[in-house]
Amino acid sequence: MKKSVIEQLADEGIHGPGSAKLAIYERHLTRFFEREYKRIENNHITPEDLGVFTDRGAMSVETNELMDHHYDEQPEFFNSFLDTWFKAYTMAYYGESPEEIRSSKLTLEEAQLAKFALIAERAGIEGHENILNIGCGFAPMETYLLRKYPDIKIVGITPSNVQAAYINERKHDKNDPLSTNRFTLIKDSFENITLTEEKFDTVITIGLFEHVVNIKYVMNRIHDLLKPNGKAFHHFITSRHSIPQFLNPTKTKIGEYFPGGHVWPAEEMLRYTGSFKLEGYWFINGLNYWRTLEEWHRRYWANLEYLYGSVFDARSIAHWNEYFSLCKVVFAPMDGTFYGNSHYLFRKPC
Repeated sequence: MKKSVIEQLADEGIHGPGSAKLAIYERHLTRFFEREYKRIENNHITPEDLGVFTDRGAMSVETNELMDHHYDEQPEFFNSFLDTWFKAYTMAYYGESPEEIRSSKLTLEEAQLAKFALIAERAGIEGHENILNIGCGFAPMETYLLRKYPDIKIVGITPSNVQAAYINERKHDKNDPLSTNRFTLIKDSFENITLTEEKFDTVITIGLFEHVVNIKYVMNRIHDLLKPNGKAFHHFITSRHSIPQFLNPTKTKIGEYFPGGHVWPAEEMLRYTGSFKLEGYWFINGLNYWRTLEEWHRRYWANLEYLYGSVFDARSIAHWNEYFSLCKVVFAPMDGTFYGNSHYLFRKPC
């Protein structure tokens, strides 16, 4: 009798969701990170104390490598696990408390919808704005806003070939919300783009600042692109305090998946209010991302029959299987209170 794909992979030491071996591996890693977080939770070291500076140099590093190693992976990979409504490649929102998150009955699609609704609410979007979205991904925020608000205008930016190709395909479907002339796509990296100053009412970033090295540069550019009284809203992964190894992508396994990536302590962004007024800050419990990744991992593994052989060989299957596990275990410790996402709302004074 021919072995199933799961059995074939197990013979090569590759185990997915539902297997006892993977569960033990993830439990051990979760305990390791819990010990690490508790060890440093009262250690108020800043990135600067560790020789990491966020006010100098290039906006980001290894952008091409990041696209090659991650965001320009084959489209079939992303199709195998992302939600079907938005194709959102960032945290879904299940609730505020650990109890609410664990007990939530929301599907991944509904939780992504809840995330975009929360962002729109906290950013104070009213529906008439001209918006810039830096790092738009597969345009899930655009999809949400263009469906909800008939007068809104959006410019989205992505350096990813795969994401841009997906968006452009949708733009040719007259029934798709992205096909409107109220949406413009720019395929490039933000630091390479020249845009008219004081053009936008609101600038949004979702999952951008993990890939930014020079935070000061980006904040200054955003300031210049906003109209007086304009707003900037940022959503990205943060820790409560500096995690030294997460400030250097060469020192962690995650750096293999996100070349040039960093996880900043939540307070680092608050150093750059500068010409802005801080109007809101929120920390989002990391169990939201843990649960998102659990569902992504489950969907990925459920599509092995489709992926294995035609898209990925065993080595690639193992590579991305480990990615989901590694990402899950950094959000799970301490009930998600140490490592999660942060929301920041800034306003440019008149």
